[in-house]
Amino acid sequence: MKDGKRAVVLSGGGTKGAYEIGVWRALKELSVDYQIVTGTSIGSINGALMAMGDFEKAERIWRDMVMGDLMQEPPKGKSFLREFIDSFFFLDHHSRRKLIDGAVDNSPFYDFVEKNIDEEAVRSSAVDYGLVTVRARDRKPFMLTKAEIPEGELKDYIIASSSVYPVFPMHRIKEEYFIDGMYHDNLPIELAVSMGAEELIVVDLHQKPQHANYAGRANVMYLTPSEDLGGILAFDREKIDSNIEMGYRDTIRKFRVGRT
Repeated sequence: MKDGKRAVVLSGGGTKGAYEIGVWRALKELSVDYQIVTGTSIGSINGALMAMGDFEKAERIWRDMVMGDLMQEPPKGKSFLREFIDSFFFLDHHSRRKLIDGAVDNSPFYDFVEKNIDEEAVRSSAVDYGLVTVRARDRKPFMLTKAEIPEGELKDYIIASSSVYPVFPMHRIKEEYFIDGMYHDNLPIELAVSMGAEELIVVDLHQKPQHANYAGRANVMYLTPSEDLGGILAFDREKIDSNIEMGYRDTIRKFRVGRT
Protein backbone atom coordinates (compact mmCIF):
# COMPACT_ATOMS: atom_id res chain seq x y z
CA MET A 1 0.00 0.00 0.00
CA LYS A 2 1.13 3.52 -0.72
CA ASP A 3 1.30 6.11 2.03
CA GLY A 4 -2.11 6.81 3.50
CA LYS A 5 -5.06 4.77 4.64
CA ARG A 6 -6.99 2.25 2.59
CA ALA A 7 -10.76 1.87 2.97
CA VAL A 8 -13.18 -0.83 1.92
CA VAL A 9 -16.57 0.69 1.02
CA LEU A 10 -19.57 -1.65 1.08
CA SER A 11 -22.88 -1.12 -0.71
CA GLY A 12 -26.37 -1.81 0.53
CA GLY A 13 -28.40 -4.42 -1.31
CA GLY A 14 -30.00 -6.97 1.01
CA THR A 15 -29.00 -10.56 0.35
CA LYS A 16 -26.85 -9.37 -2.54
CA GLY A 17 -24.43 -8.60 0.30
CA ALA A 18 -23.22 -12.20 0.10
CA TYR A 19 -21.01 -10.90 -2.71
CA GLU A 20 -19.14 -8.73 -0.18
CA ILE A 21 -18.17 -11.83 1.81
CA GLY A 22 -16.53 -13.25 -1.30
CA VAL A 23 -14.66 -9.99 -1.77
CA TRP A 24 -13.43 -10.18 1.81
CA ARG A 25 -12.20 -13.76 1.28
CA ALA A 26 -10.21 -12.64 -1.74
CA LEU A 27 -8.70 -9.69 0.13
CA LYS A 28 -7.58 -12.07 2.89
CA GLU A 29 -6.07 -14.47 0.38
CA LEU A 30 -4.26 -11.60 -1.35
CA SER A 31 -3.07 -10.18 2.02
CA VAL A 32 -4.68 -6.83 1.23
CA ASP A 33 -5.02 -4.81 4.42
CA TYR A 34 -7.35 -1.92 5.15
CA GLN A 35 -7.64 0.63 7.92
CA ILE A 36 -11.21 1.84 7.34
CA VAL A 37 -14.47 0.16 6.40
CA THR A 38 -17.73 1.97 5.68
CA GLY A 39 -21.11 0.57 4.72
CA THR A 40 -24.77 1.23 4.23
CA SER A 41 -27.59 -1.19 5.10
CA ILE A 42 -26.27 -4.75 4.60
CA GLY A 43 -22.91 -3.09 4.00
CA SER A 44 -23.04 -1.72 7.55
CA ILE A 45 -23.48 -5.26 8.86
CA ASN A 46 -20.73 -6.77 6.74
CA GLY A 47 -18.56 -3.76 7.56
CA ALA A 48 -18.97 -4.35 11.30
CA LEU A 49 -18.02 -8.00 10.77
CA MET A 50 -14.93 -6.89 8.84
CA ALA A 51 -13.97 -4.50 11.64
CA MET A 52 -14.36 -7.41 14.07
CA GLY A 53 -11.95 -9.36 11.85
CA ASP A 54 -13.62 -12.78 12.15
CA PHE A 55 -14.00 -13.93 8.56
CA GLU A 56 -14.91 -17.50 9.46
CA LYS A 57 -17.83 -16.28 11.57
CA ALA A 58 -19.03 -13.96 8.81
CA GLU A 59 -18.88 -16.67 6.17
CA ARG A 60 -20.72 -19.09 8.46
CA ILE A 61 -23.45 -16.52 9.05
CA TRP A 62 -24.00 -16.13 5.33
CA ARG A 63 -23.72 -19.83 4.49
CA ASP A 64 -26.40 -20.60 7.10
CA MET A 65 -28.67 -17.58 6.57
CA VAL A 66 -32.39 -18.13 6.03
CA MET A 67 -35.29 -15.68 5.77
CA GLY A 68 -36.35 -16.36 9.35
CA ASP A 69 -33.04 -14.94 10.63
CA LEU A 70 -34.01 -11.47 9.39
CA MET A 71 -37.78 -11.25 9.12
CA GLN A 72 -41.08 -13.03 9.37
CA GLU A 73 -42.18 -14.37 6.02
CA PRO A 74 -44.35 -11.69 4.38
CA PRO A 75 -47.89 -12.42 3.20
CA LYS A 76 -48.12 -14.18 -0.13
CA GLY A 77 -48.57 -12.07 -3.24
CA LYS A 78 -48.31 -8.30 -3.68
CA SER A 79 -51.62 -7.22 -2.19
CA PHE A 80 -50.13 -6.51 1.22
CA LEU A 81 -47.72 -3.98 -0.32
CA ARG A 82 -50.52 -2.32 -2.28
CA GLU A 83 -52.59 -2.03 0.89
CA PHE A 84 -49.62 -0.58 2.73
CA ILE A 85 -48.84 2.00 0.05
CA ASP A 86 -52.51 3.03 -0.08
CA SER A 87 -52.23 4.02 3.58
CA PHE A 88 -49.98 6.94 2.62
CA PHE A 89 -53.08 8.79 1.43
CA PHE A 90 -55.11 8.44 4.62
CA LEU A 91 -53.11 9.98 7.41
CA ASP A 92 -55.31 9.10 10.32
CA HIS A 93 -53.76 7.66 13.44
CA HIS A 94 -54.00 4.07 12.24
CA SER A 95 -52.25 4.88 8.96
CA ARG A 96 -49.50 6.85 10.64
CA ARG A 97 -48.89 3.82 12.83
CA LYS A 98 -48.64 1.66 9.73
CA LEU A 99 -46.12 4.06 8.21
CA ILE A 100 -43.91 3.68 11.26
CA ASP A 101 -44.38 -0.07 11.61
CA GLY A 102 -43.64 -1.08 8.02
CA ALA A 103 -45.15 -3.82 5.89
CA VAL A 104 -42.98 -6.71 7.10
CA ASP A 105 -42.10 -7.79 10.63
CA ASN A 106 -38.30 -7.74 10.87
CA SER A 107 -38.10 -8.36 14.61
CA PRO A 108 -35.89 -11.46 14.05
CA PHE A 109 -33.30 -9.08 12.60
CA TYR A 110 -32.89 -7.46 16.03
CA ASP A 111 -31.92 -10.82 17.49
CA PHE A 112 -29.64 -11.46 14.51
CA VAL A 113 -27.69 -8.24 15.13
CA GLU A 114 -27.57 -8.82 18.88
CA LYS A 115 -26.19 -12.32 18.36
CA ASN A 116 -23.64 -11.58 15.65
CA ILE A 117 -22.30 -8.06 16.21
CA ASP A 118 -19.89 -7.54 19.10
CA GLU A 119 -19.84 -3.82 19.84
CA GLU A 120 -16.71 -4.02 21.97
CA ALA A 121 -14.85 -5.90 19.23
CA VAL A 122 -15.81 -3.23 16.68
CA ARG A 123 -14.81 -0.38 18.98
CA SER A 124 -11.49 -1.92 20.00
CA SER A 125 -10.55 -2.87 16.44
CA ALA A 126 -7.65 -1.10 14.75
CA VAL A 127 -9.97 -0.82 11.73
CA ASP A 128 -12.09 2.33 11.82
CA TYR A 129 -15.76 1.86 10.99
CA GLY A 130 -18.55 4.07 9.71
CA LEU A 131 -22.14 3.76 8.57
CA VAL A 132 -24.99 5.80 7.10
CA THR A 133 -28.58 6.15 8.25
CA VAL A 134 -31.29 8.77 7.75
CA ARG A 135 -33.54 10.48 10.29
CA ALA A 136 -37.11 9.87 9.19
CA ARG A 137 -38.79 13.13 10.20
CA ASP A 138 -36.63 15.41 8.05
CA ARG A 139 -34.56 12.97 5.92
CA LYS A 140 -31.38 14.29 7.51
CA PRO A 141 -28.45 11.93 6.82
CA PHE A 142 -26.30 10.69 9.67
CA MET A 143 -22.86 9.59 8.48
CA LEU A 144 -21.26 8.29 11.65
CA THR A 145 -17.94 6.80 12.62
CA LYS A 146 -17.75 4.37 15.51
CA ALA A 147 -16.33 7.16 17.67
CA GLU A 148 -19.42 9.29 16.95
CA ILE A 149 -21.94 6.58 17.83
CA PRO A 150 -22.80 6.69 21.55
CA GLU A 151 -21.57 3.80 23.66
CA GLY A 152 -24.07 0.97 23.73
CA GLU A 153 -25.91 2.15 20.60
CA LEU A 154 -23.80 0.68 17.80
CA LYS A 155 -26.24 -2.17 17.17
CA ASP A 156 -29.15 0.26 17.12
CA TYR A 157 -27.48 2.34 14.44
CA ILE A 158 -26.68 -0.76 12.39
CA ILE A 159 -30.37 -1.72 12.55
CA ALA A 160 -31.29 1.85 11.60
CA SER A 161 -28.93 1.80 8.63
CA SER A 162 -30.60 -1.44 7.50
CA SER A 163 -34.25 -0.45 7.98
CA VAL A 164 -35.44 -0.61 4.38
CA TYR A 165 -38.54 1.51 4.90
CA PRO A 166 -41.43 1.23 4.04
CA VAL A 167 -41.06 -2.54 3.64
CA PHE A 168 -39.31 -2.76 7.03
CA PRO A 169 -40.21 -0.58 10.00
CA MET A 170 -38.51 2.64 10.95
CA HIS A 171 -36.10 2.04 13.83
CA ARG A 172 -36.47 4.11 16.96
CA ILE A 173 -33.38 5.37 18.80
CA LYS A 174 -34.35 7.35 21.88
CA GLU A 175 -36.99 9.80 20.64
CA GLU A 176 -36.15 9.68 16.93
CA TYR A 177 -37.00 7.30 14.10
CA PHE A 178 -34.42 6.30 11.49
CA ILE A 179 -34.55 4.59 8.11
CA ASP A 180 -32.15 2.90 5.72
CA GLY A 181 -29.01 4.80 4.81
CA MET A 182 -29.66 4.13 1.13
CA TYR A 183 -32.00 7.11 1.16
CA HIS A 184 -28.89 9.28 1.36
CA ASP A 185 -25.95 7.23 0.09
CA ASN A 186 -26.12 3.51 -0.64
CA LEU A 187 -22.35 3.36 -1.20
CA PRO A 188 -20.62 5.68 1.29
CA ILE A 189 -17.40 6.57 -0.48
CA GLU A 190 -17.43 10.16 0.72
CA LEU A 191 -17.72 8.98 4.32
CA ALA A 192 -14.59 6.87 3.86
CA VAL A 193 -12.74 9.82 2.37
CA SER A 194 -13.82 12.04 5.27
CA MET A 195 -12.39 9.40 7.62
CA GLY A 196 -8.97 9.77 6.02
CA ALA A 197 -9.00 7.19 3.22
CA GLU A 198 -6.63 7.93 0.36
CA GLU A 199 -6.98 4.56 -1.36
CA LEU A 200 -10.37 2.91 -1.86
CA ILE A 201 -11.68 -0.56 -2.60
CA VAL A 202 -15.30 0.07 -3.53
CA VAL A 203 -17.70 -2.87 -3.56
CA ASP A 204 -20.80 -1.93 -5.55
CA LEU A 205 -23.62 -4.49 -5.60
CA HIS A 206 -25.02 -3.01 -8.82
CA GLN A 207 -23.66 -3.91 -12.25
CA LYS A 208 -24.09 -0.28 -13.30
CA PRO A 209 -21.90 1.77 -10.91
CA GLN A 210 -23.80 3.88 -8.39
CA HIS A 211 -20.88 6.33 -8.22
CA ALA A 212 -19.47 6.19 -11.72
CA ASN A 213 -17.44 9.33 -11.05
CA TYR A 214 -15.17 7.25 -8.80
CA ALA A 215 -14.74 4.33 -11.18
CA GLY A 216 -11.45 4.55 -13.03
CA ARG A 217 -9.69 6.88 -10.59
CA ALA A 218 -6.09 5.95 -9.93
CA ASN A 219 -6.64 5.55 -6.19
CA VAL A 220 -9.87 3.54 -6.53
CA MET A 221 -10.41 -0.14 -7.24
CA TYR A 222 -14.09 -0.22 -8.16
CA LEU A 223 -15.68 -3.67 -8.05
CA THR A 224 -19.02 -4.46 -9.67
CA PRO A 225 -20.55 -7.93 -10.03
CA SER A 226 -19.78 -9.71 -13.28
CA GLU A 227 -23.30 -11.22 -13.29
CA ASP A 228 -26.70 -10.31 -11.90
CA LEU A 229 -26.81 -10.91 -8.12
CA GLY A 230 -30.58 -11.43 -8.03
CA GLY A 231 -33.09 -9.82 -5.71
CA ILE A 232 -32.46 -8.04 -2.43
CA LEU A 233 -34.47 -10.63 -0.49
CA ALA A 234 -33.33 -13.77 -2.32
CA PHE A 235 -32.65 -16.35 0.39
CA ASP A 236 -32.10 -19.20 -2.04
CA ARG A 237 -29.12 -21.16 -0.73
CA GLU A 238 -27.57 -21.78 -4.12
CA LYS A 239 -27.85 -18.10 -5.05
CA ILE A 240 -26.21 -16.90 -1.84
CA ASP A 241 -23.37 -19.40 -2.24
CA SER A 242 -22.99 -18.44 -5.91
CA ASN A 243 -22.82 -14.73 -5.05
CA ILE A 244 -20.11 -15.36 -2.44
CA GLU A 245 -18.06 -17.19 -5.05
CA MET A 246 -18.68 -14.46 -7.62
CA GLY A 247 -17.39 -11.81 -5.23
CA TYR A 248 -14.27 -13.87 -4.67
CA ARG A 249 -13.62 -14.47 -8.38
CA ASP A 250 -14.32 -10.90 -9.44
CA THR A 251 -11.92 -9.54 -6.81
CA ILE A 252 -9.11 -11.94 -7.70
CA ARG A 253 -9.57 -11.08 -11.37
CA LYS A 254 -9.61 -7.33 -10.67
CA PHE A 255 -6.37 -7.45 -8.72
CA ARG A 256 -4.71 -9.51 -11.44
CA VAL A 257 -5.61 -7.16 -14.28
CA GLY A 258 -5.36 -3.90 -12.33
CA ARG A 259 -7.86 -1.09 -11.94
CA THR A 260 -8.75 -0.58 -15.58
